[in-house]
Amino acid sequence: MNSGYGRKKARDEQGAALITMLLFLAILTVIGLTSVSITSIENRTAQNERIYETRMNDEEGGVEPQVIVLEDTILSGGVPATYLNPTGPVIVGTNLQNEILDHLVEADSPKLAGALGPDLQFDLGTRTVSMDIDYLFTKLKTGSAIEFAAGFEGVGSGAASGGVENYFQMVSEATVGNGNGSITNYYNCVVSGACQK
Repeated sequence: MNSGYGRKKARDEQGAALITMLLFLAILTVIGLTSVSITSIENRTAQNERIYETRMNDEEGGVEPQVIVLEDTILSGGVPATYLNPTGPVIVGTNLQNEILDHLVEADSPKLAGALGPDLQFDLGTRTVSMDIDYLFTKLKTGSAIEFAAGFEGVGSGAASGGVENYFQMVSEATVGNGNGSITNYYNCVVSGACQK
């Protein structure tokens, strides 16, 4: 008696194992595809982060050379010939000296080309950093009467020793991959060539 009942029950459940395995296989497939998708997104995010960091480093790398060129140009009364050397920041703008010394105001930008393009540029292998120095305005340097008298004696920085501050805007722009960005800094410089942020 028992043998007939067991066979009938076994015949009724013959497809249950197959359906259970197919359901289990479908669940594993969904988990596998989700893992592949997450890994792909993480890889793209990491790549974008590397590009962003590289671009930011390139932009920041363009700030210090601008300050050095600005100070050297003010001190020497002209753009030093050392910046015409292709191993460092190369002067590509035609009006840089006029912008710094003669306070020429022009609407140039690292994004434009030609005379209205960047003032300085340097190559970093496959990447280029473009930099622009723009004169903004001049104002009298603030100070007390003692600083004024010290300027007359040649030891201070009052009006007698050229107590004006020239303000400049410096833009450093880099393009890496499909993204570009820029850093803008503002500096004031005195006649002695010393500049500060």
